[in-house]
Amino acid sequence: MVGRLLIGMLKGVILGAALGFGMIQVGWAVPGAVVAYLAAALTGVLIGLIAGKPIWAKDARIEAGMKAGVGALLALGLTYAARRWLTTPVPQPLLDITKSTVASGTTATLGTYGMTALAAVAAVLGGFYDADNTPEADKPDAKGDKAPAGKARIAEPEESDESLEDLESGESDDEKKQAK
Repeated sequence: MVGRLLIGMLKGVILGAALGFGMIQVGWAVPGAVVAYLAAALTGVLIGLIAGKPIWAKDARIEAGMKAGVGALLALGLTYAARRWLTTPVPQPLLDITKSTVASGTTATLGTYGMTALAAVAAVLGGFYDADNTPEADKPDAKGDKAPAGKARIAEPEESDESLEDLESGESDDEKKQAK
């Protein structure tokens, strides 16, 4: 479980940092609120499509679509929290590496700097989605073996000595024995 959590967080950091770096290249190192929330919603959709059971996996289209929609909404809330409470200034070496220019009078904080905010939001969502994704139970073999105990979702019917004709007539095995 911890391994899946870390893999999901790594997926999120990479995706969020890549989208944030793209925003820096466009000139939105510290975007305004509207752009930040739109970018966060896009990040939530994308991480919902790739984290956990990805959209390209067998029978995952509906699940990935639902995660994408919920991810967009959760990303909006997480972005609000990041912009509000992640007020630590961005280290100067990060600003130098990305060659981002911050408008005068604006302080780039971890919650307002596009690259760090989107990476944090996507890491939280990616970790949640991957940790929540439980692997499928073992499939039965071609020989007809049953799934492992405790993994079957539908109980198999018990075998009975009564035939269909007996059930239709309403007589049970006990009543037949008494009649004989």
